[in-house]
Amino acid sequence: MEGFIRQILGWREFIRGVYWRDMPGMAQANHLHAHEPLPGWWWTADTPMACLRDAIGQTLRHGYAHHIQRLMVTGLFALLARLRPDQVAAWYLAVYVDAVEWVELPNVAGMTLYANGGRFTSKPYAASGAYIQRMSNHCQGCRYKPAVKTGPQACPFTTLYWAFLDRHEAEFASHPRTALMVKNLQRLSGPDRQAIRDWAEVVLDEHVRRCAAA
Repeated sequence: MEGFIRQILGWREFIRGVYWRDMPGMAQANHLHAHEPLPGWWWTADTPMACLRDAIGQTLRHGYAHHIQRLMVTGLFALLARLRPDQVAAWYLAVYVDAVEWVELPNVAGMTLYANGGRFTSKPYAASGAYIQRMSNHCQGCRYKPAVKTGPQACPFTTLYWAFLDRHEAEFASHPRTALMVKNLQRLSGPDRQAIRDWAEVVLDEHVRRCAAA
């Protein structure tokens, strides 16, 4: 179905229909109960995370970023860090020269943040730092290690990814496209899972809560 919509009907035409059908509720959608504030460094790119520094920095300089940078770098962090969907959507609308609300909002609420609960996407686009390492060269110059889940060297994406699965285990365990990810989570010991929960709070304090935008 997704291939038919993308290649035959056209994604933008489909999204326009979704926008007019689901507004104004889409703008307030928050299926995953994400309530963390947008960090101030989203407006400056001043972050030690190399992938986000590069993607946001490019965006601020040129008003543009590739859709993978939007979905799987900035968007992925927003999903995993539980950033408020309304604040994230407002940021995308403000910074990209090609952003129009009827295109931007459905993609943020749907594909990027799963805020509409899978209204037109089959799963949340959640991944760990290992995905960014495979798909880019950002990690080569970053202080964080994608393979490390907890501790000062742990990649925030990796920590928050496992915390995301832990937090939504019940919902995604029975989902055909996320069940395998949950099974990998369930292989971790109880103490390891608790360590991830604890370190995720440290990550959020350091990179989100103490950096809230004014």
